Amino acid sequence: MLIEEIKSRLSILELVAKLGLKVTNGNFVHSIYKSERTPSLKLYPETNSFYCFATNKGGDVISFYRDYFKLTNSQAIKELCEMLNLGNDFRLRKTENHFPEVPAIKKEKEIVLLDSEKEIFEERSSIIQFEGNKTKEEAEALAQKFIIEQREKTQVQIYQALFNFCLKEGINKEALNYLKNERCLSDSTIENFKLFAINDVEKTIRFLKSNFSKDQLLIAGLFTQKDFFIFSHHQIIVPYIESGQIKYLRGRYFYKGNSNPENNFGKYIGLSNFIAGNLTAKRFFNFDLLKRLNLNEKLFIFEGEFDTMLATQFGFNSIGIAGTSNFPRDTNLISLLKNFDLFLFFDSDEAGQKAVGEISKLFSDKKVHSIKLKRFKDFTELIKNGKCKL
Repeated sequence: MLIEEIKSRLSILELVAKLGLKVTNGNFVHSIYKSERTPSLKLYPETNSFYCFATNKGGDVISFYRDYFKLTNSQAIKELCEMLNLGNDFRLRKTENHFPEVPAIKKEKEIVLLDSEKEIFEERSSIIQFEGNKTKEEAEALAQKFIIEQREKTQVQIYQALFNFCLKEGINKEALNYLKNERCLSDSTIENFKLFAINDVEKTIRFLKSNFSKDQLLIAGLFTQKDFFIFSHHQIIVPYIESGQIKYLRGRYFYKGNSNPENNFGKYIGLSNFIAGNLTAKRFFNFDLLKRLNLNEKLFIFEGEFDTMLATQFGFNSIGIAGTSNFPRDTNLISLLKNFDLFLFFDSDEAGQKAVGEISKLFSDKKVHSIKLKRFKDFTELIKNGKCKL
């Protein structure tokens, strides 16, 4: 096939060199999707693929070329064929003079604009349509993308502010006891994963409302539409750090020193996603680890953040998911994971083992190992029964 011929003849490193992009010692280049200071797009020469950790986009040499020049897939294939002398029917790209035709921009799923965003959206859309010679539909799609990017910046700002505020307050004695004795986490693990606690709910709410607007707090998912603070009862907070920034938060039930949920509360709660639209729990915990791994290194995927942290503490290359129903199905992420030697380490109960079978099917062309404990429910229980040494 033509596509396979292109992939076999053109390596990702060769393409990047042709484009004049600087590659770091760790095979990183600056993202082709956004401006950034620190390179976040990693090249995988052995599988001839790439993954951008800043935008969660990835693919092969064809998609890299396509996205770099903002082409359609068919345009990219034609131009790569010409570059590789695979046919005579394709016109050679002259990059110094050529301005590729940008394909029509498809609008993402409609988002609900807050009152504070409507004027910005209309203004941005008008400017793009007038100055960029875009159709109204294209301009609105780009304006919506801008709003989403602004929301993400707001979220990072608020999560970091909340973390800093709670860090100054410290983790109370009861919460710290739970993390160290019940979860077997060391001080360095607690610090490295930036775990923190809501010691005083009312004081925390006052801090948030005095520093951020209602709309900003809704975008951050910290309050429901009825103004209920998400973490009022789930006071041990687990940050999801992606590209060095806190991008998501999950709370573990811990109220008045009690870790056993009462009054129909669940053990965990994620951010409210009603307004923001991008605060899904379908993401990997400790995701930045993948930037540091080499091809075919062992990678353990755990069911739950605490097992992930504890396994990391014991030297395992580990990432986690927020429960079996939250395993990301994104094809870019699946392709990225295929670069490693995968081990699924889920709970030994029926739900955990059923999920192992379903998730393994996502890697149909790759062997995925599974680990099932016979005597214990999960990794933490295993360690607590004789191997937990802090």
